[in-house]
Amino acid sequence: MIAIGLLIIFTFFAGLMFLRKIPALLALPAMAILIALLAELPIPNILNQIIAQGSLKLTSVYVSVFMGAMMGRVLIQTGIAEEIIKRAAEFGGEKPLIVSFGLMAVTTILFTTLQGLGAIITVGSLVLPIMMSLGIPRKLAGTLFILAFATGFIFNPILFTLYRQLLGLTETEALPAQVSTFAFILLGLMLIMVVSYALIAAKRSGEMLLMSAVSKDDLLKRDKNKQVPTLALLTPIVPLVLFFGFNYFGLKLDFIAAFILGSLYGVCTTNWRNAIKTLTSSAIKGIEDGAPAAILMMGIGMLLNALNLPLIKTALEPLILSLPFQSTLFYIAFFGLLSPLALYRGPLNIFGIGIGLFTIMFGTAVLPPLALLAAIMCVVQVQNVCDPTNTHNVWIANFVGVQVEDFTKETLLPMMLVCLVGLVISVLMFL
Repeated sequence: MIAIGLLIIFTFFAGLMFLRKIPALLALPAMAILIALLAELPIPNILNQIIAQGSLKLTSVYVSVFMGAMMGRVLIQTGIAEEIIKRAAEFGGEKPLIVSFGLMAVTTILFTTLQGLGAIITVGSLVLPIMMSLGIPRKLAGTLFILAFATGFIFNPILFTLYRQLLGLTETEALPAQVSTFAFILLGLMLIMVVSYALIAAKRSGEMLLMSAVSKDDLLKRDKNKQVPTLALLTPIVPLVLFFGFNYFGLKLDFIAAFILGSLYGVCTTNWRNAIKTLTSSAIKGIEDGAPAAILMMGIGMLLNALNLPLIKTALEPLILSLPFQSTLFYIAFFGLLSPLALYRGPLNIFGIGIGLFTIMFGTAVLPPLALLAAIMCVVQVQNVCDPTNTHNVWIANFVGVQVEDFTKETLLPMMLVCLVGLVISVLMFL
């Protein structure tokens, strides 16, 4: 009876999110409360155990989000992000695809650190007009930008901090080196797919016509008051070097500390006299940028606590254990062919209903933890690129003047292929 009730709750809210009647920010807490009521949890316990404790469950994740958003604001306010983008555009000369590849490479690097819609708007407002001024068709420019963003986001701290929570690591434990290794493998797969897609799409588009009245030279003009030293251009990779360097040697360095050090490096290598002012304003604006993700994480924490209630786990465990995940073919087919279920905050979306399924799967040990995490990492790529409910997809679609679903149609099959190949490698590594 509880399993049927859960299915009804999941289906109902999935439908509401699919129809865009309710955002995930509200859907996840509502689901958590209804699941707790289904488990006959008293109202005081719901308020304390589900809402209060659940909202604090992923504290480390959304503090990392805030610190990353703060560093993102440092990159924007000091002019580092703009300078990196403009240098990449200049390096490509007047060849549209070469310029596009340069801008995509820069976008990828930036979004290993940047996060939030504010960062998307800032970077996209620089990158997309340059692409379109050289004749890259609008839909192709938007698609390439989304692909570059998702490629960099493989290493974004919001994901790695969440992965630590899913693996149940303590504060003193370093992330297993295999996770970083698989992330780099996934990076390689994405790079191969993105380059192949860009070349095929460009050839399919035929002659590229001028899409903007603004010339590239006009777009690349610099503010003389914002001179950015070359040394400062390394700022985006400072947190990554620190984090992966420490973890490679078995030492734990939290992304929070890495971001703070990266922010300090950015302000000190640009205009150290205004360092305090820049850091203060960046912190305030960073909290604003990271707020939507933080609220989403609170809802995820509530849902995690609700799904870990004894009655709920007892009802769901037999269903999950009955599936033949021990079969490598089933593992690949389940997470690969069903990866579109990550769209619209569906049952394979780690930032939606899927967090419940994955939590129970980790709890039942139906798969080795690293095999399950690798599957999640593969499916996340499908969601990051193809999901029409992503705020970044919606903004980019509006900016370039296409329907947001056009990006899904363009990228779903290539991203499913990346997911399937990643799962095959995961089988060789972890099963």
